[in-house]
Amino acid sequence: MKRLFPLAALAALLPFAASAVETYKEGSADDPQVRLSRYLDNDKRHFSALVELRQLAGGADPLKMPLEFQWRTADNYLGFGMRDRAEAIYRSIAASGGNAKDVARAQLRLCEFDFQRGYNAEARATLYRIREKLAPELIPDWQDLLARVLMAEGRYGEAADVLLKEDNASKQSPFTRYNLGVALLNDGRTAQGQTVLDRVGTMRPGNEEDLSLRDRANLTLGWHFLQTQQGGTAKPVLSRVRVDGPFSNRALLGLGWAELAPQGSRIQKSETPDDQAPESRTYTSFSTLGVLIRPGYLDRDVFDRAGMRSFRLRSGNPDSEAALRRALVAWVELISRDPMDPAVQEAWLAIPYTLDQLGAHTQALQYYEKAVEVLETSRERMNTAMASIKQGRMVETIVRRDLDSEAGWDWKLRDLPDAPETYFLQSLLAEHRFQEALKNYRDLRMLSRNLETWRSRLDGIERGYLATEKAPGNPDELVRRALRDAELPYAGTKATLRLDTHLAVPGRYAAKTAAATPHLPALALAAPPTRFNGPYERTLALKARVGNLREQLGVAGGAQAQLLKDMATQELEGQRKQIERYLIEARFALARLYDRQQKGELGRD
Repeated sequence: MKRLFPLAALAALLPFAASAVETYKEGSADDPQVRLSRYLDNDKRHFSALVELRQLAGGADPLKMPLEFQWRTADNYLGFGMRDRAEAIYRSIAASGGNAKDVARAQLRLCEFDFQRGYNAEARATLYRIREKLAPELIPDWQDLLARVLMAEGRYGEAADVLLKEDNASKQSPFTRYNLGVALLNDGRTAQGQTVLDRVGTMRPGNEEDLSLRDRANLTLGWHFLQTQQGGTAKPVLSRVRVDGPFSNRALLGLGWAELAPQGSRIQKSETPDDQAPESRTYTSFSTLGVLIRPGYLDRDVFDRAGMRSFRLRSGNPDSEAALRRALVAWVELISRDPMDPAVQEAWLAIPYTLDQLGAHTQALQYYEKAVEVLETSRERMNTAMASIKQGRMVETIVRRDLDSEAGWDWKLRDLPDAPETYFLQSLLAEHRFQEALKNYRDLRMLSRNLETWRSRLDGIERGYLATEKAPGNPDELVRRALRDAELPYAGTKATLRLDTHLAVPGRYAAKTAAATPHLPALALAAPPTRFNGPYERTLALKARVGNLREQLGVAGGAQAQLLKDMATQELEGQRKQIERYLIEARFALARLYDRQQKGELGRD
């Protein structure tokens, strides 16, 4: 015998079920569609999340929906790049007494959006306005963002003051400290800027980002010392940069010039690694450039590695010859790398220039000839890259990898395509102005694909209505069938209508009235509808709307693609002019050396 669920237990559960039904509110945090939108938001699928939320709201005003619905809608609007709609909802939440800390975080995100889109004045104004209402834990983020905005506007002094005013250096990120060092240097507060950058350049990295930041700080500080004629101070700083890293080529170039530049004197003891405490010193290893200036590097003579014979300077100055050897160590390592890097191209000119200045004229001549060959090849590759840019292949390759991504503003360029022009555009690809234009173009492509999918679906619906095997119906037969199957409203009710002509008209009782004639209403068929709005007609209307939207997206996408091409072409054109300047310099130096050789002014090395 089956055991039935006790009725008493079932009755006990009923109040809880009723309570759950009563507490459910459409658009609240417990609404299934709101929870789905939260999941889609976390998965960077902002467009799908917005679709769910719009379906839930129907025709209702989003500002009148529950608070959780408004947060989810605003966050996804901003995530997809629709800033104005997000800001309107955030303002409504703030006015209705929303959580002040969450509202402040949302305003910081809006300012970050404005900054990345190039609206620096708007971002700066908003950041100053919200300062007084910020929670203490949000101050470091506010400082970092405002400093970056001010530095983008060239207001380095104000940026440094913002970062120093709160006296919270221990809570600032290493990236913020790097920005502080750069701002101080540009504002003329040299000693402070050098100290801050040196601390960032000697920090113990915890991940790849920290390593890159440390390299960049050392590169910035080292080139600052070079520009102030302090080669001796620049050498240990540049030596801390990794051999293989995003800043290693530029550091190698500077390391060579530091050997030949005026050595200068130390103006601040904390600026070099030798003056630091032993526990905080960043030791040189085989992963940094410091190994290149050690004696016996890889047990090979630098002249053998460079393919040149050793020589003695005519001046007989041992210090100059030693400096040349150390400079050649860095530059010979550098010219073995990708010749498309501007630092490598400059090294190809630096070696023969230095050899010529120090009396090795024949070898300088040989290296100038090699430099011309390398630069000619680089120019040909640059022309190929420009042709590829004009065809739009690189941009298409980039967006094709994440074509269906709905990340919008949150989308990040994760890797680069293997295209001829990719290497030349690395610095441009890292800039906000290119990244934001690329995001817009990718979003337009995603929306176009979405509309194309709906157009295919609507075509299928239209074909389903048109492709019928039934013969058209006979109108007369359809009417007879409808009358036959119609159910009268008073079917089964027997009623008799009889007019008693013997009744007198009210108010007159003496005489009988004549028989009254019944008044029958005039019946006529209604006019046919001017416009039938059935499923087929609605499908046609939607197809027309989709076609109009596709046309608008096509125009916007074309304009955005042209903007990307113009930026890339301008960047490549600048690099090509630099290569041509190097070529002119190398050829002029060659002509000068040949002329001096013809005149017998050059002796044998």
